[in-house]
Amino acid sequence: MGRLLTIDELARETGLEESLLRFYESEHPQELPEKVLRGDLLLFPPQAVPAFLRIHARHTGSRTPPLHRYARVIAVTSGKGGVGKSNLALNLAVEMQRLGRMCLLLDADMGLANIHLLAGVDPGADIREIIAGKRPMAELILEGPEGIGIIPGGGGVLQLADSNRAQRLQIIRALEEVESRADIILVDTAAGMGPGVRDFLLAADEILFVLTPDLTSLADAYGLLKALHQAGPAFPPARPVYSVVNMADTVQQAAGVAVRFSDCAHRFLDREVGNIGYALKDATVGAATMRRTPFTVFRPQARVSRNVHHLAAALLKDERPGPRAGSAFGRYLQMAAAGMR
Repeated sequence: MGRLLTIDELARETGLEESLLRFYESEHPQELPEKVLRGDLLLFPPQAVPAFLRIHARHTGSRTPPLHRYARVIAVTSGKGGVGKSNLALNLAVEMQRLGRMCLLLDADMGLANIHLLAGVDPGADIREIIAGKRPMAELILEGPEGIGIIPGGGGVLQLADSNRAQRLQIIRALEEVESRADIILVDTAAGMGPGVRDFLLAADEILFVLTPDLTSLADAYGLLKALHQAGPAFPPARPVYSVVNMADTVQQAAGVAVRFSDCAHRFLDREVGNIGYALKDATVGAATMRRTPFTVFRPQARVSRNVHHLAAALLKDERPGPRAGSAFGRYLQMAAAGMR
């Protein structure tokens, strides 16, 4: 069915004022899809976006509504290091590209960036150029494996590891300028739950938690989800949250981890977490890393490569058709300007 939308999210997706949406809702109820009751909220199905735009086009006498193209922004996070998050993010980007989506991968681990190492590319510049105002974000994009775009962070750069919020918002503002260049932007966050991680997570359209069977992975991921939950309006209930279990020994083990995480989120935070699948342990990952090549390129038919192909397909399954009218990064900048975190 796709993601349900609040009135605020519908306004961002359509580019129309809330008051105008309410007017169209009262004047043309027969042309709009039925709203869905979730808890004490009436939410709009995704089909409401084109329906409202058709009504608006008719009222304004325009054949085509003012619809801009923005990328779907998915943040990949974990709560702790050592779970294979960056490798998974890189290979997800490769598989999504193969499935027909133009993918841009941002290495948002500002102080310990390593996506460029895993991808086998050598950046001539990094995010410091954005903070210094020396060049636009578009000039930092490198062509990676299978044609994906890579925006490198800064490996071993203390200035980036200690970036303040104003600098991070500067980076997010620069990202807004390149949203139209991709269908999907994957943001590989740093490990942990510091302010730098939370800024990128709250700016994303969707969040993908990478878990492992290790107990500390589950505990740290839940702690990060709880911290996001406490952000209130900046992290609305309708924001999609997914999990993927990495480095599992068996499918049964992966299923158990996913169920424990989703149960905790539902029971204690009243937050729904949808599991998109798993990636089993495979020596292919280490062999590909040594060669600075994504494992889905190194051995496309390996078990872990097929696992990640299924993960990419699962993320794309409920994707809303057509261009996105709302900017994820623009939305967060508006919230930051209003003092919301």
